Amino acid sequence: MAPLISLPGLLALPADDRAVGLDAGQTRGRLARRRAAWASALSGSPDPIALHLADGFEFAAALLGAWSAGVSVYLPGDNGRETAASLRSKVGRLFIGDETPPPDLPVLPAPGPARMPDVPIVVFTSGSSGDPAAIAKPSHCIQNELEALETAFGDGVGDAAFLSSVSHQHYYGLLFKILWPLAASRSFLSGQLRLPEEIAAAAARARRCVLVTSPALLKRIGGSPASLEVLAPAKASLVAVFSSGGPLPFDAVRRSRAALGQTPVEVYGSSENGGVGWRRRGTEADPWIPLPGVETRVDPDGVLSLRSRHGNRPEWTRSEDRATPAEPGFHLLGRVDRIAKVEEKRVSLAGLERRLAAHPSVEEARVLLLKGVRDLLGAVVRLKDPAPAGAAERRARSEELRRHLDEDGVAPLPRRWRFVDSLPADSMGKNPLAALEALFMDEETREAECLYVQHRDQGVDIDLFLPASLRWFKGHFPGHPLLPGVVQLHWAVRAAREHLGVHGAFRGLRALKFMRPLRPGQRVTLSLVLAQGGVEFRYASEEGRHASGHIVLG
Repeated sequence: MAPLISLPGLLALPADDRAVGLDAGQTRGRLARRRAAWASALSGSPDPIALHLADGFEFAAALLGAWSAGVSVYLPGDNGRETAASLRSKVGRLFIGDETPPPDLPVLPAPGPARMPDVPIVVFTSGSSGDPAAIAKPSHCIQNELEALETAFGDGVGDAAFLSSVSHQHYYGLLFKILWPLAASRSFLSGQLRLPEEIAAAAARARRCVLVTSPALLKRIGGSPASLEVLAPAKASLVAVFSSGGPLPFDAVRRSRAALGQTPVEVYGSSENGGVGWRRRGTEADPWIPLPGVETRVDPDGVLSLRSRHGNRPEWTRSEDRATPAEPGFHLLGRVDRIAKVEEKRVSLAGLERRLAAHPSVEEARVLLLKGVRDLLGAVVRLKDPAPAGAAERRARSEELRRHLDEDGVAPLPRRWRFVDSLPADSMGKNPLAALEALFMDEETREAECLYVQHRDQGVDIDLFLPASLRWFKGHFPGHPLLPGVVQLHWAVRAAREHLGVHGAFRGLRALKFMRPLRPGQRVTLSLVLAQGGVEFRYASEEGRHASGHIVLG
């Protein structure tokens, strides 16, 4: 394992032809010239800048250029109007985004400074809801964490390139996608991957690579034969998969292993404390292991405390998580506070409630996290007027309140709403969580939840989740709910019209077979292929084929 390049050393990388990025021309020489251009543009002003650039290579150049000019950098999680306005008191109007014209290249690369700014980076605990807290990251904390990552994982990674589905605007992505590869002389992909097809294509280009990702992607990946087929070529290239941002369900660990050929390395930490622990689970009960430079303990009240070289404070610090000790580390039991994570974004439930209550039509509101195949937010609202009775009025009210909560469209917002004449309360006047959750348990749903759609030549594959609340399970049959065949046919015809553009009236069926029942809680892929006179359909899951046939259309 070669020594890491220090953060000041990154400002004086040799201007040679060694690759930094996977795209053509992204060499150390190009990075040095772009860094010098940004340093020249930012020199002479001691004020910090806010930096939000989508391209990872140009982001790295601008970041190193700011440091070369002795300028601290704020990294907002988004570039919405509210975020930009909130930063003006800290950075003035110097918000560098994708719309900012890049500076011209100088003739010669400018040399690095004698020292970097004392606080090179300021990150945020939240940028989507509530009041985001700014966290200053001194150079020694960042350097210590990079060394811990290389010590823990460097030998397994080797010379692999880094691919990422997470943004470098957040601390996890900044470390794993940009700074760690740069410091270890590894290359990285500038873009952000979002689809299995993009992961497979990038892995083929890299030949030997690491995927930096999050539970948001891994919960959906590999859940169907279609996505397994798309990702199969990536298995030969991937040497490691990292996941951070929230707990990863164990069924997602198994599916990721099947789809990507790697058991994900889960990393637990926070913007405040940096990386705390990691695990690579062979069983669901495997504990978290502290990263190098981190000590942990569980306090008598069941809260995890830590002392870390990655955080800003050298003393023991209480986390926001409940835990139990387990050799050689600990098990996490959930959050202490009312901060929830939805799609890896931290959301203040209390903050959402305050903003809802500020709407002129709202008397009071409660927001809660609803667990499921996809975690989402639910809102229980008491209006100053009587609760709306009709479905159309309820939809109109919920859309009005969603617009009130977030006009920039960057925050996770409640997706399920309940309008009540009075909030459920106990004898102390408190709103028990179980009573609030019960308001969402009586909902009948008519449709399966669509997880993923992949179009292919003359066909489409649609990954579905069948929630237990589907109305079609009720009474069919008592004690043994099954999805009726007529519903499967109806979904197939409608999907063919929506995704394949077929027309004509239903005329009949050929070669219809029902092999296995579909039950509540299953994931299943509906595959459709255009055929003479209609469409061939098939329902399949990890258990095998459930149903198939040929739908004849006039």
